Amino acid sequence: MSRLRTAQSNPTNLLNTARMMYRSKGEQTIVVEGKTDKFFLQQWCKEGAKIRFDGMAGKELVEKVYKDSKHPNYSDVGLYFFADVDFDTVAGIELISDPRFIYNAYCHNHSVVEYNDLEAFLINNGALEKVLINHGIDRACAPDIKQKLELASRYLGSLRAADIVTVKQMRLSSSVLNGLEIEPFFDAQNLVFDQKAFEAQLPYWSNNRRHLDELLEEAEKINSANTKPWALSRGHDITEMLALHLAHVGNKGMRAERVESMLRMACELATFKASPMGRKLASECPESFIIE
Repeated sequence: MSRLRTAQSNPTNLLNTARMMYRSKGEQTIVVEGKTDKFFLQQWCKEGAKIRFDGMAGKELVEKVYKDSKHPNYSDVGLYFFADVDFDTVAGIELISDPRFIYNAYCHNHSVVEYNDLEAFLINNGALEKVLINHGIDRACAPDIKQKLELASRYLGSLRAADIVTVKQMRLSSSVLNGLEIEPFFDAQNLVFDQKAFEAQLPYWSNNRRHLDELLEEAEKINSANTKPWALSRGHDITEMLALHLAHVGNKGMRAERVESMLRMACELATFKASPMGRKLASECPESFIIE
């Protein structure tokens, strides 16, 4: 990482800059996980809104900046925080409860996780249908595609969540799963992930082979305990599989990043404003910068 990027990723530097910009120009700072979150929110901002975006170096930085912002030096800085829930609730990790900390697709009023991240939210709120239509796929195919994506991503998500739990329970220094490749085991035509083939290969790249049984057993438990559709789906897994499917049916060169960009652009303002993050932002921001 460059020195400049290292400095930008320092919570103290970020907070000092946010304080300076708020006091000198009245600009409020929104700390986000990545550039894609910035792009998504920017499209809803009023022209001339006094806001700026910072962070864009992962969820861990967002959480660190939030924690450090509780220091009295930053009591009046004009900060908001956006992050994905990911598998925090599934893995027993407590969510941050604060009016200015906004989780994507999490209803704070009822403590309900609607979706684990922004991409999963977009897939289920009208954007997918637009993307399919613009790539020669009939809208009527959307329910079947969603069902298959949910099933495949559920299995992958159960493994990812189980990895978090297993590492914590066994007090391991590294992941058991050690990453997860989708393409070699994914049937792009039928949108099916080959679980047996994947598990047969898992021992060859796992960091902790002796804990693989515990990992798979924990994944089964998590899957059984989280039956709500999309409860175990990770947005980036969904978009990677969708990209592989779109490429298979004739859209060459399709990548997950491109799919995610199209989903963001396909989202309607009314959909965002009615979403948990849109509602909370509107209620907590004294002078909402979201366009009408």
